[in-house]
Amino acid sequence: MTTPHTAPAGGTTPTRALIVSSAALFTDMLVHGLAVPVLPLLPSVVAAGPEATGILFSSYAAAMIIATLFAGRIVDRYGPRTPLLIGLVGLAAATLLFATGGPYGLLLVARLAQGIAGGMSWVAALSLIAATTPMEKRGQSMGIALSTITLGVLIGPPLAGFLVDHFGTASPFLFAAAVALADGVLRIVFVKDSPRVTDDTAGPLAVLKVPGSFSIVLAVAVGAAVLSGIEPVLPVHLGASALTVGLLFGLAALASIIANPVVGRLVTTTSPRMLVGAGVVAVAAALGVTGFATELWQTCIGMALLGVSSALLLAPATTLISEQGYKSTPPTLGGSFALYNLAYAAGLAGGPLLTGISTGQWGFTTAMLVTAAVLAVIGGASLARLPRAARQTE
Repeated sequence: MTTPHTAPAGGTTPTRALIVSSAALFTDMLVHGLAVPVLPLLPSVVAAGPEATGILFSSYAAAMIIATLFAGRIVDRYGPRTPLLIGLVGLAAATLLFATGGPYGLLLVARLAQGIAGGMSWVAALSLIAATTPMEKRGQSMGIALSTITLGVLIGPPLAGFLVDHFGTASPFLFAAAVALADGVLRIVFVKDSPRVTDDTAGPLAVLKVPGSFSIVLAVAVGAAVLSGIEPVLPVHLGASALTVGLLFGLAALASIIANPVVGRLVTTTSPRMLVGAGVVAVAAALGVTGFATELWQTCIGMALLGVSSALLLAPATTLISEQGYKSTPPTLGGSFALYNLAYAAGLAGGPLLTGISTGQWGFTTAMLVTAAVLAVIGGASLARLPRAARQTE
């Protein structure tokens, strides 16, 4: 068994690791953002009906979860480079298949390939940063990487709308293929002999058994749920133009982009419990402000708070989860970020479900208060056994 390490290995420096990982995460979420507004409008999808459209969209998350389970073991046995290249192939296949416009079955295959690519790329990218970056700089690097995820979400939808209006429905995916090609060059050239954690392999369950891991999982789930939960209900509640709604979500994304590296830098000097606790308070405040808002400027404040709250929850959790992997038996870096991905996916699924059901039952304002209460309870529970960053325990 090899010894866990955080030093650069095989010529992959922390700077190169950050560049490659950030580009991989950005590209994955850019493709996701480009696809969301376009796929429902494709003739083959419209003809298939709303149920088939729902299956098409949910298949991405299903494939991502399945790929995540394998990605962690591949990272531990072969290093991050292999799953990064697998993710690249899946992403390239998805973009080119999307560009054909159908038939529906082919688009479903493309969506599954996109989910597999996302699962592989996320686990490998975050693992690469953790394996090559010293602990005192890891929080900031993780924060920067998380910001590129949000940047992809921010740019994708409006860019897709512009490209479709001017160049047709295939253009967003051809553009995405070009971006994926550039991303692929970085993955191949910058990542050499990537570091392995162990000759044995362990899955996310091994990391979950480490004391404190469940608290991190709860923080990640709340951080993912807070923004995804408001996505399906806020546009209907506001009744505003698509541009206005897009700008509001863009504001939340921008706040998160700014806050992520700042919070990441604080992880080794400030108690993660304090940061996550502030995130839980910000979640409750943001949902309360958004729920009671009667003016657009009030909604803007709520959305900005949502972006900051997500950063306060996710940036510390992303840094801490890698340390949990080194404490598991056997040590596992891939298993750490497989667990992170699964928790994030749970939040993405649970947030919209909670807000959708509660809005249907009690209306938007009450739904925001119910959601705030539920997420605050879950987030508060995460504080009980949240571990400290390694630099703070020295």
